[in-house]
Amino acid sequence: MPSRFDPNRTDLMTVEQVAAYLQLNKLTVYRYIRERRIPAARLGKAYRVRKSDVDAFLESQKLRKPVRVSPRQAARERKVESPAARARRERDEEIAVAPRRREGREEHPEVSINPMDWVIRGLH
Repeated sequence: MPSRFDPNRTDLMTVEQVAAYLQLNKLTVYRYIRERRIPAARLGKAYRVRKSDVDAFLESQKLRKPVRVSPRQAARERKVESPAARARRERDEEIAVAPRRREGREEHPEVSINPMDWVIRGLH
């Protein structure tokens, strides 16, 4: 009966093998596993990573070719408003006014309602 375990299995990799494959430090691979950027299975104290998952991670990190955008389209995307539109918007905005203070008696800033303040300050 053939053994189910094959030491030459190529689709499972250790962290050291992933680090060598990606040319990264082993600690960086551990960090990517911890951040769940690279899916891995923990078997005891060791991690195993599928080669297809490493290839998918590598593909997701690929830089995309920048798309050329016309200046007019870029201005539309940045929502640049003209000076006339800005002046109209500022003119139409309401100015907030704080409520007026009540006329009549004004409280003295040093006198409070707390009787202990009177005792402490010697106003009794």
